[in-house]
Amino acid sequence: MSENAILYDMRKKDYPNKRGDTFRTLQVFKCWVCGGLTNRVVMGGHPGYGVATICPNSSECWHHEIEDKIRWFKYPHPKSYKEELKEEIDTMRKEHENHVKHDLEGACDKTLQGDVSHVCSSKPDNPSCRHFLRDSFR
Repeated sequence: MSENAILYDMRKKDYPNKRGDTFRTLQVFKCWVCGGLTNRVVMGGHPGYGVATICPNSSECWHHEIEDKIRWFKYPHPKSYKEELKEEIDTMRKEHENHVKHDLEGACDKTLQGDVSHVCSSKPDNPSCRHFLRDSFR
């Protein structure tokens, strides 16, 4: 982790804004799937113009499995099934908590926290994971 990184305050809207620009922010973004933290931002282009924060674990197969279960949990199910599904999610998160990577640079402020905007990796960093292929055709 580099302590000398230039950090932009997202509240001031004075950050780089061209498609493909990457920069670090004072704010920290937390993944709703695994709890990974990042302050790296990528500016997107059409479609999806704007700020994109990507979970540093988004290319991991275990991350996709947890994400699928969380998405499935949001649908209506019998109470007993939802309880079982929640237990599976909690177990998987506990199982992989030692694998969670954080991507923080500079003296960021962890009290200024938001959610990551993207949990699906834009590139297949993990060749053994086939979830990327599935996500490519959604």
